[in-house]
Amino acid sequence: MAEEAFSVLAPQAGARQESYRAGTLVVLLRLHWFIRLRWLFVALALGELAVERFVLPAAHRPAPLLLSVLGVAAVNVVWTVISRLLLRRFSAAGDAEPVPIRDAEVLANAQVAVDLLLLTLILHYTGGAENPMSVFYLFHVAISALLLETWQAGLQSCWAVLLYACLTIGEWRGWLLHFPLLPHLGPLGLHQRTEWVFLMIGVDVLAVLGTLYFTIRITKLLDDHEARLKQANAALEQSQRAIEDLQRRRARFMQMAAHQLKSPLAIVQTLANLIRDRVVTDECGILSTCEKIARRAQDGIAQVGELLTLARVQDADAVRRRGPVEVYGAIAELCRRFRPLAEQKGIELTLWTPSDGEVQISVDPQDFQDCIGNLLDNALKYTPGPGRVRIAATKKTSPNQVSTVSVHVSDTGMGLDPALMRSGGKVLGDVPIFEAFRRGSNVIAASIPGSGLGLSIVREVVERAGGHIWVMSRPGAGTSFTVTFPVAGSAGDQPLVRDTRATEVVLSLSPGETAGSEAFPHGSNVAPGDRQT
Repeated sequence: MAEEAFSVLAPQAGARQESYRAGTLVVLLRLHWFIRLRWLFVALALGELAVERFVLPAAHRPAPLLLSVLGVAAVNVVWTVISRLLLRRFSAAGDAEPVPIRDAEVLANAQVAVDLLLLTLILHYTGGAENPMSVFYLFHVAISALLLETWQAGLQSCWAVLLYACLTIGEWRGWLLHFPLLPHLGPLGLHQRTEWVFLMIGVDVLAVLGTLYFTIRITKLLDDHEARLKQANAALEQSQRAIEDLQRRRARFMQMAAHQLKSPLAIVQTLANLIRDRVVTDECGILSTCEKIARRAQDGIAQVGELLTLARVQDADAVRRRGPVEVYGAIAELCRRFRPLAEQKGIELTLWTPSDGEVQISVDPQDFQDCIGNLLDNALKYTPGPGRVRIAATKKTSPNQVSTVSVHVSDTGMGLDPALMRSGGKVLGDVPIFEAFRRGSNVIAASIPGSGLGLSIVREVVERAGGHIWVMSRPGAGTSFTVTFPVAGSAGDQPLVRDTRATEVVLSLSPGETAGSEAFPHGSNVAPGDRQT
């Protein structure tokens, strides 16, 4: 029943409905909890009056007491009709219509207020300040604090104190007729004693305020606990989606890895058989075949090396070292390492970094080198000379004080195959260019060597660190990659759940713009004085 009640709480109804109070209010409304309690009270009260009339014939209760009890029954019939009509509205409420939680609150407030009034009438006809049944005021105050908003519970508490004070003072001053608690014993006279009257009023005020305060405190703890449970549940759901996504990737990866490793081994075996079976017998042919065997073995070793790198960056060991890595210095070192290759191909390699100090991120240093190194290696590999490759690092702080550092790598090369940049209606980031061993048809046609594991390594490093990837590319004009990492110690550092769908792909740049031009995101704040070569 509780799950059924919570299911009607639509998100459009606002933050108030996210509290556990709203769900509890609906549950009690569905179960007719208040209504059933009143019927029980009416039955017990009528039964007690009947027994008292039979056992103590001399005890005469005032007729208005019976009318008050019957009034509780009559009012309860009204509440029953209203609650059933309201439940129909709850059942009919769809996603486009906010659930009428406010109407349920109004109904609950009205019931508590009328109950307090009827309770005061019954107390009046059964002894007034002498009747210990005033404890039921506290029951209604506690219910109000648990189910209603704080200000509403405060008003109900004030209403309870006002009713009790009017009752006791009215009987004390003689404005109201006093009825004894036990008619067969006669009046006790306590209602006329000033110290007793004000003592009962003081006790009532302190009890009501104390009940209100502690119930609100408990309610606040329950609200906080509910919020934490919802956050934990959302994190678990995201973790489940991430695990399913990673399992699908791993299954595809194992299939592709087996196929890719099988190909060079099969070629090596075929070439070795040519020599063993004396199909190739001349010295030049044997040397040529051995060179082919060596190249294929070297390709296989390179693939195994990249597979080991990918397996290392996928390692989820909690005690694995995570930085800190000084970003600007690390990419400057990578540029020095790749500069000979750039000069050999006649490519201009330019580095841009801000001059406002260092920025550190929490990531394994080797993982960071593999990530940015693969981006630089791809940019140089797929850019024919003369060309241009640019790398820049910028820091940005969002309005919620989350600091990130972005590394932008752009080139003027052949661009990515558009067929590998379309997700085909799948989730964001699930695009073929990040799958292991996937290479574009333009790359294969150009006979450019490679394993197709570089971007898989980049994605694993970035997303494991809680970062994001953006890709912009146009065939024949170049490609631009932007990877972001949370700055060490910022609010975005060390994500609770890894985001496996953190990649955004832009198929084409603006008209007339190329990836090798100023293709960095807006707001990168790179000034000419920050240029480093």
